[in-house]
Amino acid sequence: MKAKSKVRRISGDAKAVGRAVTRALRRPSTYPGALKEMFSTGLNIALFPAGLIGEAVGAEPTNGALRGRFSPQLALRYLDPNAASTPIILVHGYFHNRSAFVMMRRALRRAGYHNVECFNYNVIGHTVDELAQNLKSYIDNILECTGAEKVHLVGHSLGGLIARTYVQQYGGDETVHTCVTLGTPHAGTYAAFVGRGKAAKELRPASELIKRLDATARPSAVRWVSYYSNLDALIVPATSAKLTHPAFNATNILIKDLGHMSLLISSPLMHSIAVSLSQIATPEQPEPATVSALKPAKPARARKRKADTA
Repeated sequence: MKAKSKVRRISGDAKAVGRAVTRALRRPSTYPGALKEMFSTGLNIALFPAGLIGEAVGAEPTNGALRGRFSPQLALRYLDPNAASTPIILVHGYFHNRSAFVMMRRALRRAGYHNVECFNYNVIGHTVDELAQNLKSYIDNILECTGAEKVHLVGHSLGGLIARTYVQQYGGDETVHTCVTLGTPHAGTYAAFVGRGKAAKELRPASELIKRLDATARPSAVRWVSYYSNLDALIVPATSAKLTHPAFNATNILIKDLGHMSLLISSPLMHSIAVSLSQIATPEQPEPATVSALKPAKPARARKRKADTA
């Protein structure tokens, strides 16, 4: 019976992937998205060496002002002090490092967040549970250094599963306010079959980790936001990046025509995350800003020239 069930699941996933590929090939916006993904991949490869160097944990002073091209997008001019001081921990994906978040970290700091840190780890030879325990130690250190009571987690790909494992298995439900995942294979991905290492095996559909996380999911005070893309070639099928377990009451946001690596440099997506994390004081949490409705902002200098000519 288990074999038949597995065959049916694989067959169903294969048909879903086939339909998604067919739709993508017929959609004109797929091709610019593919070019953007090639550029994003090249950029991440170029930045990779910079992420191999560690850095000290500590708060960087900021006046909370909104500057640069992100400023008109981010409704954070009067950012709540509690939101501004809540540390944000960025967790990179499989065989990557903190260089993945160069642009997002800069954008969040410009938005007024005081403490935006990157959890650097080596995936080789480690399970997701081991990496989640390392994340726990890192977060404990952050809380001690900053005096904060809660943190936000933003995880890309495997990083999202590490964050989720920490929340569910290692006490993160007490220390995490919001957990955001970007292109994370919550239901596993068939692309992981070509990966190497213990963690790669755990990313496969119906792995022991995937089944355990679903079985141990419980309601908590943690707010969950999951971004997934219809053009993500590393999450197969793409819907695996949705967090659908009812215990999480997660907000799932579809990002059209962005590849796996392009998620890391999307200005509208960064805006959506920044707005979402700014909502920390109210008991009824509003949904994050949708990505599709956002428009790129004009640079500050352009706005100034327009005002001078008015």
